[in-house]
Amino acid sequence: MADRATDKGQKPFLRIHNISKHFAEVRAVDEVSLDIQQGEFFCLLGGSGSGKSTLLRMIAGLETATSGHIEIEGQDVTNVPPWSRPVNMMFQSYALFPHMNVEKNIAYGLKQDNWPKEEMDARVQELLDLVQLGEYGKRKPNQLSGGQRQRVALARALARKPKVLLLDEPLSALDKKLREETQRQLVAIQKEIGTTFIMVTHDQEEAMSIATRIGVMDRAKLIQVEAPREMYERPANKMIAGFIGQVNLFEGKVSRKGNTQIITSVDTGGTLEVSEKIALADGQVIWVAVRPERILLKTKPKGRAAKAINKANGKLTDIMYLGGITHIQVTLDSEHPVRITISEHWDGDEAKLKLGDAVEISFEKRAARLLVS
Repeated sequence: MADRATDKGQKPFLRIHNISKHFAEVRAVDEVSLDIQQGEFFCLLGGSGSGKSTLLRMIAGLETATSGHIEIEGQDVTNVPPWSRPVNMMFQSYALFPHMNVEKNIAYGLKQDNWPKEEMDARVQELLDLVQLGEYGKRKPNQLSGGQRQRVALARALARKPKVLLLDEPLSALDKKLREETQRQLVAIQKEIGTTFIMVTHDQEEAMSIATRIGVMDRAKLIQVEAPREMYERPANKMIAGFIGQVNLFEGKVSRKGNTQIITSVDTGGTLEVSEKIALADGQVIWVAVRPERILLKTKPKGRAAKAINKANGKLTDIMYLGGITHIQVTLDSEHPVRITISEHWDGDEAKLKLGDAVEISFEKRAARLLVS
């Protein structure tokens, strides 16, 4: 699901152009531009205070933009009130009416719009079937599990057939197992109905597992927009590399020997090589990012040559076995920590490794990403 591509030649369904929101001297959102295609499941990802929820609320019309504009299907909705926009919002708290049963909660917006009773009843039943709660229509919210209440809130948000559904951290109250199950249901529902979903989350794994594309926000700015795999494999900077999953960063300094560009690293005690060809200045400080699963581990060889490429010596300082995967930490001779993930059973000499053992870490140059900021 996470790698569904968008049609780059298609006109954007939702266009955000240089949108900003200031609260007195605070810039909550700072000149963000973003195009979202029809039918996407787009995730806005960022830490607390990054501006993601404020941006979502401006799309909904719940916050007034300081500058910039928002278009939906080519229509400027920047100053259109929320009730007149073709959008609906599902809140983190679900906001279900406790005195109403499930059917009446879902039908509430339709009743406000004066839908004929037969059409309203048919729409409610259609939505109950969609969220797999067909037999729960007469129950009150307090008679449902957290996951079921979440699905009722989703059905209610979809009742009026919005063109864009906005979701503000809708799964944050669920436990891990239920959250993962609900994520799958949410993606299946979105795929079935084809409505454009825009979800705010601070959970990197959640965004990676459900989004067609991810937009990472930091300090009111939209830093990078990519499909999940591209975001993970090719982060734009150190912040994103560390925010999307785990990463090892090795600092390096650029020098030249004739026409050859050399990156030396105090962290590894040797030189670093990457597949990317980027022009770098003499003396420039850079970082080489390597994901934990791309680090190779073996017992320390005798008589290792100095200044090795993409290699370093250290000691095994932590092992955490989690069933299908094992997390390992190696502290290099430079005291630089390195995280390693092994997703299969150890065999050979590596199976005998224990805390305190001398080891060698290495990585292929194609496994490394060069970052300049």
